[in-house]
Amino acid sequence: MKKSRRKEKKPVGEPATASDANQSLINGSNAFSDGVQGRRLIPVFIALCALLVGIWTFDPKLSLSGDNTEFITLARSLAQGEGLVHLNDPNPQPATKYPFGFPLLLAPVELLFPGEWTPMKAWVLLLFSVGMGMLYLLMRDRMGALPSIAVVGLSVTAGQSYLTTDASGHHFGPLLLHFSHQVMSEAPFLTVSLAALWLLQRGVQREGIRGNRELLAGFVLAVFAYYIRSVGITLLGAIIVYLFLQRDIRRGLIFSAASLLAWLPWTLRNRAVGGGGVYFQQLIQVNPYYPDQGLLDVVGFFGRLTGNGAAYLNVELPRLLWPFFSGDGAFGPVSVFIILLAAYTLMQALRFRRDVLLVLYTAFTIGVALLWFWVDARFLFGVVPLFIYFAVRAVNDLADGISAHGGPWTGRALRWGLLVAVVWGQIPGVSRLAEYSRADYPPAWSRYYQAGQWLKEHTDESAIVLCRKGYWMYIVSGRRAVGFPFEDPSVIMAHMEQQAVDYVVLESLGFAQTARYLAPAVNEHMDRFSIAWKDENVPTYVLKLDN
Repeated sequence: MKKSRRKEKKPVGEPATASDANQSLINGSNAFSDGVQGRRLIPVFIALCALLVGIWTFDPKLSLSGDNTEFITLARSLAQGEGLVHLNDPNPQPATKYPFGFPLLLAPVELLFPGEWTPMKAWVLLLFSVGMGMLYLLMRDRMGALPSIAVVGLSVTAGQSYLTTDASGHHFGPLLLHFSHQVMSEAPFLTVSLAALWLLQRGVQREGIRGNRELLAGFVLAVFAYYIRSVGITLLGAIIVYLFLQRDIRRGLIFSAASLLAWLPWTLRNRAVGGGGVYFQQLIQVNPYYPDQGLLDVVGFFGRLTGNGAAYLNVELPRLLWPFFSGDGAFGPVSVFIILLAAYTLMQALRFRRDVLLVLYTAFTIGVALLWFWVDARFLFGVVPLFIYFAVRAVNDLADGISAHGGPWTGRALRWGLLVAVVWGQIPGVSRLAEYSRADYPPAWSRYYQAGQWLKEHTDESAIVLCRKGYWMYIVSGRRAVGFPFEDPSVIMAHMEQQAVDYVVLESLGFAQTARYLAPAVNEHMDRFSIAWKDENVPTYVLKLDN
């Protein structure tokens, strides 16, 4: 006689076990999150939590990257009705490097708070907070409420973004949180792309296009993501390839044509104003800092791919996924884990069609990063939460497998042990970021800022300044600022004459070009310069050029 496979009921009055309590917590959280109140309240609660953490770590200072001041410059040009041009230049030229999406988001803030950058940073933080709510919604369609919340929390605090260096060495803070308030396109792009993925994944499950609001809204947001950050082309490509893999040929062709039509205006506009594709030019150059070195050949491309691949595998991704990582770039245990994670995620996508769209988008983004001249985890910013998700999903699957053989407590021990370890390692970075946000600029940048303030207070508004970080100086000083060619002194002096330069700033920011090109030009023609302002503690000079 066969034994019944039906589970025996617990006798009435038998005490609940820890396993029962754990399952009850999971079921209860999932039930609430699936209800009307949960669907509304949990994303809002997560967004508010992200906002509070962002306020704690909010840094009102300008980022040390020139990119943030270039975005502020472009936003001002739109707010003033000048179009997308470089207002910092004495002869403003059309901007062709960055798409218009992010400056367009910033322009209303410039109209409300003219000349101020702190409100722009607050606006970016608000967008980032909304993005964390969107991340929860995207995750909730794939996992339970608690793992989804874990993905959001780990994403916010993950990574080791470079902050500064002092006598004790390098200081790092969480990647996403560090950029959550910078006037940079990363955080807005993340929010829009996550919303696009959430809507697209839902829309694809429904037939047709007309009347499919989620699919249409997702595609529009994907296009807008591209116009916020050019790497958004990988999201559009992932959508199209995903539709073809689903054998959804009709919608794949329609979206291909729509993507082409959406891509054309910006491309044609750039060609019309003579700029062309700046990013493509940089992509194929040996060194974008020195264009005269020419273009990459096949060997150069292969060398860049392998070199960048090793850097991401052995440094950038380990820093992102394991907070205790402090390796020197050698292949190690965390690198092995990343390879196994990638193989497992790819296997799940191929065998069970799990997360195919997310895998495609992540793979395309990594591909672009590998081709780029620079190596930095922020180039993977848009897919950082997806890395965290793949890792959490793999750990969950492993824990389920262990529980099936060793009992429920073994799986729980793995989940909670790893979660506690990672959080324990990431929390100090959040604290360091908060401390950094309340500190002054690093000494060399502080002097550069002071030089800009002196120019603002003591020079005519029509003055033109030559310096290494032109956009940064323009935003701080309010004076038109130009860079200099990385060539010999005679070329630099001719450039000063052509641009009608009034002042030159020599700084100690650490850029090799200043010492290699600008300083020799000034020293060779010192009889034409006089010192207008200086700080010899951290050598920084504002020199008046005798015209």
